[in-house]
Formats: sequence, C-alpha cells, structure tokens
Amino acid sequence: MVFFLCDPHVAAKFVIKSGVYAYVGSCGKSCLKRVTRHLNRPVKKRWHVDFLNCAALYAVVLPLCEREVAKALASRCDYIPGFGSTDDPDSPSHLFRCQLDEVLQYVGLTV
Repeated sequence: MVFFLCDPHVAAKFVIKSGVYAYVGSCGKSCLKRVTRHLNRPVKKRWHVDFLNCAALYAVVLPLCEREVAKALASRCDYIPGFGSTDDPDSPSHLFRCQLDEVLQYVGLTV
C-alpha cells in the first residue's frame, strides 16, 4: 500500500480531492521493485496510480491480500470509484482517502 498527499486534480478520468490517499495494490515476487516504482512516480504511465499527480509519502507492506484490504477500506473510507480495481469486481476502488492509522485499524492491525 502506498500513501500519497494529493492536491485537487483530475488523474486520467478520476477527480481527486485534496488529502491523504492510500493506494491498495499487490506487489508479488518483485515487491521492492513495484513499491519503488510507485514512490518514484514513473514517467511511463501504465496503471491508474501512475496518473496521480500527488506526492508519494510512504509505503506499507501488509500481510494481507489486496482484495481483503480494499474490501475493508471500501466500507469505511471515501474512495475514488473504479480507480485501480478493474481486476477486482468485488471492490469499488483501490484508492482510498484515509490516514495510515485509520487504515491499520480498519484492516485489524494497530499502530
């Protein structure tokens, strides 16, 4: 999960309000490479998250699958409908407007 500080803007077709956002994704076998890519804000745009015009704050790797985390956050945090969830029909989004302490609480972990 990567946290971003965003000012209001439009990322691709998504309207982003100001605030702290948590992007939920998987990192698989190349976890460090994937997280580093998101933190460094790549020039080549491939995924929805690449289109965010936000400052990357930090990353947190959780011992949970991305679908579990997205499902838990969807019922508790504001989210951007359809963002990053094209391969997860059970979740309305994978980008949530939430602070780190809220995310950890909502997924059953503590600060």
